[in-house]
Amino acid sequence: MSRSAVFGVSLAALSAAAAAAAEGPEFELSGFFDAALFDASQDTGGFADPDQEGFDALANGKLNLRGSLILDDGTELGGRVEVRLQSGARSNTTSGADDALVVEKAYFWAENGLGRLEIGADDGAAKLAQAAPPSITKSMRIDNPLMMPVADGAGDYYRPAGLMLRTDSYASDQSAKIVYRSPRLVGLQLIVSYTPEFSANLEGFVKTAATDFDQQSDIFEAGLNYDSNLDEVRVRASLTYLMAANEAERDASITLASPWRSGDLSEWSAAAGFKVDGFSFGAAYRHSNARGGFVDHAPVVLTGGASDSDIWSLGALYEWESWKIGANYAHGRARVAVEDAGGGRIERQTGEGWQIAAAYAVTPDIQIAAGFQRYGFEAGAALNPLGLAETRPADLPGSPYVGDLDADILFTEFSFGF
Repeated sequence: MSRSAVFGVSLAALSAAAAAAAEGPEFELSGFFDAALFDASQDTGGFADPDQEGFDALANGKLNLRGSLILDDGTELGGRVEVRLQSGARSNTTSGADDALVVEKAYFWAENGLGRLEIGADDGAAKLAQAAPPSITKSMRIDNPLMMPVADGAGDYYRPAGLMLRTDSYASDQSAKIVYRSPRLVGLQLIVSYTPEFSANLEGFVKTAATDFDQQSDIFEAGLNYDSNLDEVRVRASLTYLMAANEAERDASITLASPWRSGDLSEWSAAAGFKVDGFSFGAAYRHSNARGGFVDHAPVVLTGGASDSDIWSLGALYEWESWKIGANYAHGRARVAVEDAGGGRIERQTGEGWQIAAAYAVTPDIQIAAGFQRYGFEAGAALNPLGLAETRPADLPGSPYVGDLDADILFTEFSFGF
């Protein structure tokens, strides 16, 4: 049975079951809107946009439409559509879409005592299961920022050689897939998913195109999540794994002597945290054999560990009455394969970001935050404007590497939810 047929049969089954509804459908509209004003000061020897210095603004929001109905046997059927408002590619690190409005997710679900089955464009199991560290900021955060204050020369999210400070496994974000969530037992829940191919933002909803060089497909994910209260302490933890198959491996180097070849994607992550008496703390870690993760769904996965990356982050938050104070830190390290006449060598790239901030909740749905962020990237190898490693004069000792960056940001973030 083809990939398209699998999705077609599953959707037909949901439609047939809807005819046996005991109650009419219920609809719900929800969402959020975040906006940030900030002053950026940066020092770069690479392709960060110097015009981004000074005052700037970013926005990120989402509108969610949800509908559901209950069958005679208690099974719930439903559907959800999410429309994203974003500041171009500086708010979208997954697909790189630069439109102001994007239909980001659309899926159906069926849920009963045996668990929940989801079919459509959604996040993968590895991301859904993650117990992310706490953050005082909503979209202007350090770990997986949805409003990135530093931009490259094209005005996009700054990510030299693909290095992004994200501990979540996001390879299949927004692509059509099948997701199963087990019932939560003694605090534990298992989530698994299968993604045939990339189809972010509903482009090629279930692609069956010809084989593409270096494109990963058949993405399998599994995540185990724990969430429970132990006396006065809430404890959260997760462990996830993701693997995919390279559709057509090829030599990723421009030189015949390259010791590396393209390979299959694999990564895992772990996270844990707790909350007690208004204080929250969490930590997360992700290892991937893709250099820095994905760049617009075009991964650089090389054999021999030549593209391995490790990202970890910490978050601490204290809340009392309507106030919050907090701090976050994220660090990433990736191997960068540099081609040369002798076959190539491995360099190391690093990046880090941290923030301290305070926030005041005007109402439970309205928050105003202000604080300071700092980003630093060391390219570790010469990079061209596309973020690809290459041999060039900048490789000489004492020469500035293309991609190095230091940036200081003073910001305020307004968040509104409904």
